[in-house]
Amino acid sequence: MDFLFGALRGEKGQPQTGPETIDKLVDRALHATLLEDRRAAIVTLKGLARDWTLAIINVLQNDRMDVEIIKAAIETLTTLFTRQPTADFYKPKDPSSPSSAAADPRDLGVMLTEIFLKDSSNVTILIEILEEVEFYVRYSTVQLLATLLENMGDRVKECIFQSPGGIARLMDLLDDRREIVRNEALLLLISLTANNAEIQKIVAFENAFERLLGLVLEEGASEGGIVVQDCLTLTLNLLRYNVSNQNLFRESSCIQKIPSLLLSHAALEDERGPIPVPLTHEANRWPEQKAINAIAILELVRILVGPNNPNTVVNQAIMNQSQILPALIELAVCERIPSRVKAQALYAVGDVMRGHQKNQDAFSKYVVAPSTSPSSTSPKFPRPALLIVTELALRSEEEFHARAAAAYCFQCLVYANPDTQIALAAMLTPPPNDNPNDPQSDQPQSPGSLMVTTLLNWEASKRDPYKDNQKAKELAVTVRLSEEDGDVSLLHKVMFVLLMATRENADLRILVGVMCLATVWLHSSVTSVKEFLSEGSNVQFLIEQIIQSSGVDPLVQGLAAFLLAICHEFNDDLEPAFTAVSSLQSLITSRIGADVFISRIERLKESKQFQKVSPYFIPSEREGKALPDVYFDAAFVDLLKSTADSLVRAAVSTRSKTTKRSAEASESMVESYKSLISTQDKEIQRLKKALAESEARWKDENDALRSKLAEATD
Repeated sequence: MDFLFGALRGEKGQPQTGPETIDKLVDRALHATLLEDRRAAIVTLKGLARDWTLAIINVLQNDRMDVEIIKAAIETLTTLFTRQPTADFYKPKDPSSPSSAAADPRDLGVMLTEIFLKDSSNVTILIEILEEVEFYVRYSTVQLLATLLENMGDRVKECIFQSPGGIARLMDLLDDRREIVRNEALLLLISLTANNAEIQKIVAFENAFERLLGLVLEEGASEGGIVVQDCLTLTLNLLRYNVSNQNLFRESSCIQKIPSLLLSHAALEDERGPIPVPLTHEANRWPEQKAINAIAILELVRILVGPNNPNTVVNQAIMNQSQILPALIELAVCERIPSRVKAQALYAVGDVMRGHQKNQDAFSKYVVAPSTSPSSTSPKFPRPALLIVTELALRSEEEFHARAAAAYCFQCLVYANPDTQIALAAMLTPPPNDNPNDPQSDQPQSPGSLMVTTLLNWEASKRDPYKDNQKAKELAVTVRLSEEDGDVSLLHKVMFVLLMATRENADLRILVGVMCLATVWLHSSVTSVKEFLSEGSNVQFLIEQIIQSSGVDPLVQGLAAFLLAICHEFNDDLEPAFTAVSSLQSLITSRIGADVFISRIERLKESKQFQKVSPYFIPSEREGKALPDVYFDAAFVDLLKSTADSLVRAAVSTRSKTTKRSAEASESMVESYKSLISTQDKEIQRLKKALAESEARWKDENDALRSKLAEATD
């Protein structure tokens, strides 16, 4: 510890200046041999820093009228609080999550920040200094707050939240006409509102949405620069997972402003100056920043109508009234739009119409005008938006994430929409050999025939859109395809495609896609299962896939077992090959084995391809042009998770299906007797009431007659 006294004295005991003392302490902290000496040096430096920080704070309190002193003091604090560069310092940072990487508590800047923030009034002083209109004072103060927020984000948010009028003063900076100050304030607010619902609410109630959307429109909406991106990012921060702010956004009539955000300005030959045009106009160009801004606008739409959002139905209705859906549809199907923007637009279209009858009907009826561009490869006649989206999902040359978005959009159209499901099932007509609707021709097509043709050509792994619609499934079962040996049902043709794909070692995604289609088609449909079992080779194929010890992917084996369990559960025992002794259950327990059968489905459920399924597909940069590791959709995963256990238990249970059905019949009989007794009891009560009313009416009439008789006698 003797070195500390030496650090404060020069040679021959002469007092040292402040810089000399600090230089010597830093040297000891870096190069002292003993750990105790290095620790003592750091503690001394921390004490000196605390004293000097307090001195600067006193300057901020007492000399606030002098702009030069305030500016110098704030810049000094910023220098003291700035963290030293590390290996992570140069990595790209997300401005919306400043505390994603925890600050090193041993860093001198972090230690000084901790000392400064122990007294929340210090932050209040900085907030009050923002009232000064001098440029450098405001700019430096905002930068200092940003530095503090980066070092100890949660503590700074707490101090600002407690500061009277603190957030209001920060919001006032958005009205500063000096762009540098305004832009720095935007970045500060983005960091401040990340993951803090209370601050988000206060910011929103400071007229944030009108201010931010006004700035976006003023800067040119999607054609604007980084300022538009920052404004949209802050808006998304305020709305994401915050129901009260979403209510305020809607009540402030901000949803009605979204169509204006989906416009750009272009200089046309027959116009004197730039005029508003849709983003799909051929005069538009798509630099990187414009694509980023457009994606942020589309994400704003999706936040308001997310599947699990309690405000979705109300917001969907307002978007229907505001004519937002047509603009989104045009953006989703335009071939000039960048692929990632198109994918986000398809997701937005899907979310806007999911479960909303009017929006689903509007999409089903929407017709896209042909492109007038000479370079366009699309047909030169109007086409339904539904057909374009179906074609995009099945046959497009687009990147995979755009095709996945188109599939999601299609699923949202048929979600809770039985009429459209039946209409699509009615379109599943087989195309003739000389089909005039061939994709190479310019004749119109139907979505149903397009799905059938694509499926039979192995290019689709699209899940059956008729989930939970028995009428649509039965209608699909009646579809017959003409073959040389006679007509064959579409269901048997699908299984033949699966058999051929398996023999030719087709891509695993094709096998999984076709099996998912068959699984959803057969589930809960006795008619479909009966048709499936009428061809004995179908069951034989499934058993062969399950019992193989090698050479068959576990995903295929698990799906085959699940499909067989569905056949067992929904078999009406009317197919002679699978009744009595030759039941499906005996095949499962004898040829496959209960343990093997169960293990196949369990392995499927534990596979990484099954576990990481998400309703939305987000491509990663490393995937490039290669197909991503996506095999299932979220709807199928939900179906398997919710039904597999009960189906498997029924398939391997020692309790026979006859016994099970007898028990079910007994339960049904008991319920029918209960219903009959209840009905008879209600009838008895009704008759008793009618009798009482009749007796009362008879008594009244009898009394009236007696009175008249008495009067006549008198």
